[in-house]
Amino acid sequence: MSNRDILELCWGNLLRRKTRTILSVVGVVVGVFAIVVMVSIGFGLSESFSRQMESWGNLHTIQINNWGGSQTINGQQVKLDDKTIKKLGELDGVTAATPMYSEYLTIAAGHYVTQTSVVGVDAEAFEKFGYDLGEGRYLSSGDKNGLLFGKNVTYWFFDPRQQEGRSWSSNEAAVDVMAEKLVITGDYNYGTRNEGTGDVNFEKFEAQAVGVLSSENDESSYNVYMNIDDLKKIVESNLRAQGQQPPTDMSYNQAMLYVEDTNKISDICTYIKDNYGFGTYSLTDMVKEMQQTMGIIQAVLGGIGAISLVVAAIGIANTMIMSVYERTREIGVMKVIGASLPDIRKMFLIEAGLIGFIGGAIGLVLSFAASFVMNKLLVSVMASFVGMGEGAVVSIIPWWVAVGALVFAFMIGVISGYLPAQRAMNLSVLEGLKNE
Repeated sequence: MSNRDILELCWGNLLRRKTRTILSVVGVVVGVFAIVVMVSIGFGLSESFSRQMESWGNLHTIQINNWGGSQTINGQQVKLDDKTIKKLGELDGVTAATPMYSEYLTIAAGHYVTQTSVVGVDAEAFEKFGYDLGEGRYLSSGDKNGLLFGKNVTYWFFDPRQQEGRSWSSNEAAVDVMAEKLVITGDYNYGTRNEGTGDVNFEKFEAQAVGVLSSENDESSYNVYMNIDDLKKIVESNLRAQGQQPPTDMSYNQAMLYVEDTNKISDICTYIKDNYGFGTYSLTDMVKEMQQTMGIIQAVLGGIGAISLVVAAIGIANTMIMSVYERTREIGVMKVIGASLPDIRKMFLIEAGLIGFIGGAIGLVLSFAASFVMNKLLVSVMASFVGMGEGAVVSIIPWWVAVGALVFAFMIGVISGYLPAQRAMNLSVLEGLKNE
């Protein structure tokens, strides 16, 4: 018998027993649908969490913390100073490194003021960290007290002489920082009625805004950045105004590295901890934890769906066994007219495989339809429930999951039909013809 003859015979046998075939197919449809939809929800949640974390900050950065001032490694003191940061910037995979030197200062634009954290950075390195600009440009080493504003800081300016200060939650900026002449000072009373009444006379530094970052969610939106050398001069002036001497040996509490290949971040963090004793933090740590959690969720959801497919496999096996019992005469006649045993086994295996394949294809179509509906109707509910922002998705079906589900459904059918096929192949001619 040719393969074409076997296929036509298998298709005809399935059509002759429509009710039983449909019930077996429905079982596979439910199983494939349950598995694909359950797994797709896991992928959707994982993708949404990844997008949310990317909005919190750059996944390529490592933040180094050294709040203790210095660490002792192998009997030697290690400081997070310019020399150390330079060495860290030369590590394999690191493409940029900058110290993070912060000071809480007052920034004024005319009658409007705000108090905020001003962070000193290496201007040339900072541009490589990939922060998105909303307007203006990045810092340059040639800037004189140039300021790069985080998005949210621009909304914090208020007139301190008015009885009611401006709300920080306002959606409209009180001043256009790019167009205003700015002043930086350590005097928190600057612009108020108490200005100049204290014992300390803080110096006032003229400044200008060079740009505004566009992100509203990550840490950069709550800071103002400037060249670290300019910030050091302001801090030194403030210390002298208060009768204190600036430190001669500068070390930092924080630094930041940019790593092009995120797969190297874990090794670099481990190296820094082991050889320098500094604490490290990266969003990739959260991503890995999230991926592990999502993996467990996907396994549980997929397992729930697999139970339905196991039940479907039992249904296919039952259908094929009953088919063997009902077709003993047909099997006997086929053997008498010369059908080979492999052809008889192939016929039953193909019938079972067709049930699995058809059920898998229908289940896959319904899965894509359900995924589309969930992403249209449930995304807002799920986004608010799990705290996700814009771009959240509920369900994602990767192409390899779709192909895998279809192949898996076909194989389930073939495996379920194996024992019935063996029984049909081993059925004796006399036993088959007795039913005539």
